[in-house]
Amino acid sequence: ARMAGAARAAERDDEGRAGLWALLRSLAAEADRPLRVVIGLQFLVLAISVVVLQAGYVKSDGSRMSIVDALYFTVETIATVGYGDFSFADQETWLRIYAIGLMGGGAVLTAIVFALVTQLLVSRRIEGAFGERRVGAMRGHVVVVGLGTVAIEVVEELVTAGRRVVVIDREEAGRHHPRANALGVPIVIGDATDTAVLDAANLAGAVAVAVLTSDDFVNVETGLVVRERLAERWSSVPVVLRVFDRELAGGVEDGFGFQNVRSTASVAAPWFVGAALGLDVLGTFYVDRTPFLVGKLAVAAGGGLDGLAMRELSERARVVALHRAEGGVEHPPRRDTTFAAGDEAYLVGLPDEVVQVLRRDAPGQPAVGVEMP
Repeated sequence: ARMAGAARAAERDDEGRAGLWALLRSLAAEADRPLRVVIGLQFLVLAISVVVLQAGYVKSDGSRMSIVDALYFTVETIATVGYGDFSFADQETWLRIYAIGLMGGGAVLTAIVFALVTQLLVSRRIEGAFGERRVGAMRGHVVVVGLGTVAIEVVEELVTAGRRVVVIDREEAGRHHPRANALGVPIVIGDATDTAVLDAANLAGAVAVAVLTSDDFVNVETGLVVRERLAERWSSVPVVLRVFDRELAGGVEDGFGFQNVRSTASVAAPWFVGAALGLDVLGTFYVDRTPFLVGKLAVAAGGGLDGLAMRELSERARVVALHRAEGGVEHPPRRDTTFAAGDEAYLVGLPDEVVQVLRRDAPGQPAVGVEMP
């Protein structure tokens, strides 16, 4: 029993320390510049005072202060505690004058720190309560689950497009929270697989949901809970799931009936392949489950495209615009138009087909069509 009690006490201590560290991390993440500046100044005063006391303070036995004694006496002086173990009464005049400044300045800095910390704590509670009321009153917003690197970019794009956004994030002090706060986007802290958290984000009033955490299985689980919570609105509210694994993305669409599962690997791979081969990738998009690539290439002199007619290209990789080397733009180019060295071609097509066109443009390649079997 004693061992069990000791284990429970140790567990409570661990939870207490974890809670304290979480509070400190949260305060550090939310602290604004004035608070950081004042705290920095206070530490600077402490450091200067330690050096001054070590150099100028003489004890009754004629010895100098240690670093610990100097730090202790500095804190004691700023806090105006005065235990009587150290005193400036018998020190030189310049050191007593320094003590007056240390007590006054230290007390002012300490008061400012307490005031700013209190303001921070109170403002966070007010903002949290206001944010909950604001989310509850929202209609026609987009719920974004997760606030990582991809999610914050999506949030910024949605806000720029004039859409209202509510974010659900597990972390109380995520590194992208300040960016979301600057956009005026309310953040609901919690697990999106919890229906109470979805209700707090007012899922009932949302017009779309984007599940964008970095964990595939969390995204799938969240999507299933969202589908269940939407009930009869499931068919009319788009739910987008970010899934890295391409096969898992297809399985989720086939097995669970999701219409908008996007594999980041499928989207990113054409970018990397095209960029590695010299293609200026302008964008990717999906038509149903099929990814398409938009890119720009410069026709190389003596390459496989130099002198090639448009009609000789694959039907699955189309040139939608051609910026001629001598000036002018053909949009769209005619079928009998031929490429010339220095032209800039804008292509749209399946990634593999666009890459094949790019390969054909390598110097030394024959100027023949690139029809694929």
